[in-house]
Amino acid sequence: MKFDFSGEVYFDNHTHVLFTDKLSVTPDEVAYNYYHGLDFETDEEGEPLPSEVSLGHLRSQSVVMMLVHAMSEKFGCEPTVEAVTAARNARTTTKEKLAEYTADLFREEHVVGVMLDAPDPMDVPVGDCFPCKVYRLFRYENELFALLKSESTFADLAEKMIQRIRLAKAEGYAGLKGHIGERCGFAIREVSPEEAESAFAQAKAGEKEAFRTVYYGLFPYILETCAEVDIPLHLHTGTTGFVGDIAVHSLDPVLMAPFLAKPQFMKTKIILLHGSFPMNRNAAWMAYNFPNIYLDLSQTLLWQGFMAPRLLEEALSCCPHDKILLGTGQHDYCEMVWLASKIAKSALAETMEHLVDRGMISAEQACDSARKVLSENALRLYGA
Repeated sequence: MKFDFSGEVYFDNHTHVLFTDKLSVTPDEVAYNYYHGLDFETDEEGEPLPSEVSLGHLRSQSVVMMLVHAMSEKFGCEPTVEAVTAARNARTTTKEKLAEYTADLFREEHVVGVMLDAPDPMDVPVGDCFPCKVYRLFRYENELFALLKSESTFADLAEKMIQRIRLAKAEGYAGLKGHIGERCGFAIREVSPEEAESAFAQAKAGEKEAFRTVYYGLFPYILETCAEVDIPLHLHTGTTGFVGDIAVHSLDPVLMAPFLAKPQFMKTKIILLHGSFPMNRNAAWMAYNFPNIYLDLSQTLLWQGFMAPRLLEEALSCCPHDKILLGTGQHDYCEMVWLASKIAKSALAETMEHLVDRGMISAEQACDSARKVLSENALRLYGA
């Protein structure tokens, strides 16, 4: 049985702002946009940088190879980073042409919506760079750090965080986003308001363990307020974007299971961003066991491109098909969503063909699941 999902619409469940005025890029910049490794060197100001050795390997990274191939096919040029970059630059010589080029890629892959993660307030039109429907994520940790400086008690911090989440919903944000895993670890422990209060002064002073106590103490308020106003909570998971001082084992989403199993948290919709790679099976297990947890595969399918059919089959084998979301982790360059959509649709076709040919599901079920994963789940989750 052969499937072709290329004409299906696609929703990008996690993206960042795109360039609107960077009209020319270099081959190295194109490749570096797909780097998520550790930074072992520093620049003149002491800021961390990837090593020259790390950068030298980028052109052999699977996702960059796939990008070069797809762009060379589209542009009819040689399959090299230099050639596809030159072809791109020839089409983006003005801001207007860059916008047209972006719109062309979105039309070609039928991208109908994106969930935008940006630090700007809702009234700043950062979503104008997207030629489709834009939903916005509220970065609640920005508020957390501001309140940690301004407030004198944990009780005041918690109350103002609750008010700010309610306001975010009223302002039109479609989701909240946080990094509790990277900042504190997913082995979330119960912290009473009294314990959080006693650690508050030290947390304000920057003591790491005290901050963890305050964050863990605040997290139930965040979960319950999200349920109250019916706004999904997006939690960054996996090792994408991690830095050298993070204990990678603490990023396994299964560690949250004992904490999240409490009945009062079951009404909070939680999206595990980026598939928790390489703990992706554990993330799928969480979505299987918890009725309120969803599995997002943004960034994972793109960066681990050659693994896309296996990643999808593992997710589909464990997680309910109406709880899987796709996306990019896109930033700066519009080719990311274009490539991610191509990878997802091709991998879904391969996966569904395999399942149907083995007699495990019908062709009708395969098409229904593919549409859910590509766009319908996200559109339903965000009330579109």
